[in-house]
Amino acid sequence: MLIGSVFLAQFFIKRWAAQYQVVYSDVYMLDDEMKWKVLPPMPKPDSHIEFAWVLVNNSIVIVGGTTEKHPVTKKMVLVGEVFQFNLNTLKWSFIGKLPYRVKTTLAGFWNGWLYFTSGQRDKGPNDPAPRKVLGEMWRTKLKLNL
Repeated sequence: MLIGSVFLAQFFIKRWAAQYQVVYSDVYMLDDEMKWKVLPPMPKPDSHIEFAWVLVNNSIVIVGGTTEKHPVTKKMVLVGEVFQFNLNTLKWSFIGKLPYRVKTTLAGFWNGWLYFTSGQRDKGPNDPAPRKVLGEMWRTKLKLNL
């Protein structure tokens, strides 16, 4: 996924309706000379088709998504963290937790507030597997690391 000049690389193994998925935490940036530069990896591998992102004050903020499958049950594991990639320092930061783990959510930023709405949430605090699709909206004051 190309966001400005930063590329969040995700690779998938598709076999019979994409039942096998591998996610990576690799991050690349296309520099001024049109060459790919390797950047620090994401703190947690996250599927590029499952998370939401917003660009705020020269940072990319990533909300939710799916990560590696559970090692025993092989069920999909949803992400409940909010991460920041600072484009000035090229560093990742953990900046918060969502009220629950969620994938395929939508995110936005307006007037100092980070919003996320809808998506498919987890089964509960003890089970990160997907459950039902929601139509709720949440917001929080966004405080970025500089």
